[in-house]
Amino acid sequence: HVPQGTVFFPEDTEGDTHAHGFAWKRGSTSRRFKGNLLFYISMYDHLYQRGYVQNVPLAPMCGCLENMPSVTRADCTEVAVEELYLVEYDGEAGEAEAERLSVDIEYNACDGETPNDLYAD
Repeated sequence: HVPQGTVFFPEDTEGDTHAHGFAWKRGSTSRRFKGNLLFYISMYDHLYQRGYVQNVPLAPMCGCLENMPSVTRADCTEVAVEELYLVEYDGEAGEAEAERLSVDIEYNACDGETPNDLYAD
């Protein structure tokens, strides 16, 4: 780790860097899909689509916010999940049975208080 958590790269010597977080709402369906979200961001979007394969020197490639270096800007992604269930109730037996028919997962920019796009200041 770097003393006081700050590293300066003069004249853009660090090259292209990218910080990205992910979020889910406590107590919501989206929390069950945080593993899907982590895979989508790290393996599909960043590695496969963009080719991001290295960490910033002296920083972990992935970690909890409190262990990451300070950055001037970062993106954030959250999931929107829609599930369709079929529920059958047997009134005589007093039993219900549920079957999940489909799951639709969308990956969206976090809906926060600050802009979240590649052109934000």
